[in-house]
Amino acid sequence: MAHGTCLDPGRLEGATRGDDHRLGIVTGNRANTGNAATTPNAANSVDAVLYTDRHLRVSWAAGSSSVVLTGEVDVSNSAALASVLSEARDSHGEIEIDTGDLRFVDLAGLRALAPSGCPGDRMRLRNVPPYMARLLEMLGPTPCP
Repeated sequence: MAHGTCLDPGRLEGATRGDDHRLGIVTGNRANTGNAATTPNAANSVDAVLYTDRHLRVSWAAGSSSVVLTGEVDVSNSAALASVLSEARDSHGEIEIDTGDLRFVDLAGLRALAPSGCPGDRMRLRNVPPYMARLLEMLGPTPCP
């Protein structure tokens, strides 16, 4: 079970300076998340932190309509990641997931991120590191429900 902080995806847009930074809502390029691994790449201005734990930060970048992953995805946080991605898809339709700042992904994390190959899949990966692309290719698409 993941021990992090999930936030309401309804607060993805319109964050203002008056928002509660304890919840990870930010304006600008930096998130106030304590143990966050690194700052997202400059192309993604972070508007809200959707989930954070000691290994992973999941942020929303409204300008690019993308979810930015920073840190490490493993069995300890993959279920929380899958839940956050599902909520983001439900709230915003098709989303892109920027994986360029991931340092490590285990099999559980790959399963949370693997494209389904199902018609109407609303999730695309971008900035996929070469090691992760090879692993996703070996894993193949996840079966349709």
